[in-house]
Amino acid sequence: MATRTSATVRTALAAMTGFTLTLGAGFIASPGADAAPVHLPTGPASGTGATMVTTGAVNLRTGPNTDSAIVKVLAKGTTVATTGTTSGRFVQVVVDGATNWVSGLYLAPASTPEPPAEGSYQATTTADLAMRKAPDGGSASVGTLKSGTQVSLTGTHSGSYSKILHKGENYWVLTGYLVTSGAGAPTLPKATGTRYVSVDQLNIRATSASDGKLVGVAKQNTLLSITGKTANSRTEVIFDGAARWAYTSYLSKTKSGPTDDGGSLGSPSLDKTHAHVKAIVRLIRSEFPAIKTMYSWRASSSYSSDHPNGLALDIMIPSYSTSSGKALGDSIARYLQDNHKQLHVHYLIWRQRSWNVERSTNVTNWKQMADRGGATANHYDHVHVSVYR
Repeated sequence: MATRTSATVRTALAAMTGFTLTLGAGFIASPGADAAPVHLPTGPASGTGATMVTTGAVNLRTGPNTDSAIVKVLAKGTTVATTGTTSGRFVQVVVDGATNWVSGLYLAPASTPEPPAEGSYQATTTADLAMRKAPDGGSASVGTLKSGTQVSLTGTHSGSYSKILHKGENYWVLTGYLVTSGAGAPTLPKATGTRYVSVDQLNIRATSASDGKLVGVAKQNTLLSITGKTANSRTEVIFDGAARWAYTSYLSKTKSGPTDDGGSLGSPSLDKTHAHVKAIVRLIRSEFPAIKTMYSWRASSSYSSDHPNGLALDIMIPSYSTSSGKALGDSIARYLQDNHKQLHVHYLIWRQRSWNVERSTNVTNWKQMADRGGATANHYDHVHVSVYR
């Protein structure tokens, strides 16, 4: 469940590996207990079934792979019965009396109902608000609070939602349309509208600065309230009961289509990669929005088997020959060095130099490489990263 300080955040890396990741000043992302991903065996297995709940929109498929036909899309919060059989990351489930498969990355144990949380202070709604059982726009509305209704706030926030106590039951409503009252009650940010997250993961920062403290991560299609303020290509959003900032280009007025299990990365080259590479792709897109192009899998390589095996990623640096391009590439390389353990980094190549964890993990221990020819062959226009399996 959400806490009083911050909603549970799961990065792509944490969802796939269970490791924590140093993302920025003062922030550690880790898998959350309320929606922890199911870590599955790598081959078919059988066991005792359990009742699970979907943690996001997920495809229900006829078989345990992404090539199998989609029966339908299960909404977030759907309860399913598992049979105890798994295959890779897929879990066999029974839905509407039929046996099919879903990605285990989108399943969590069904929680035991808890008694309603008590109200800490009072608030009045400034608009008609949908009451939801979960802090998510995809959660079904169980009723509407009319504008001007007084409710009790529990002090718990998650994303752009606040938990309230109304007629003895807890619900979630949008934070930005509540005006608090009473001694000691905090002032909540005022919303002027809403936006959807349009990328796999979007960093939420304390300030509008590009290096502002990272306070959370919002997943694709998360509904965020906005305050109407913008600065430095970022938009002020309401997140965990406070005014925060998110990259404007990754906010949309419309919701994206459902992702395909772990979510397509947008190209066959990236979709054919190992899970560790996919995690890096998502993190680079989130941490370094200037990066627009990345390549990974290809049928052959003159230098190693990493690209054909889906274990390598080329991060293309815009304006690589300029000082700003070099600085961007340096920042990305250092980011990968700082997080090499969690990201399973084997080695990097950047600007005709290599850095290999088996040689040394000292961030300054780059080794000059022989001249291979042009800017691409010598890795002046991209940062190459190879990972362990």
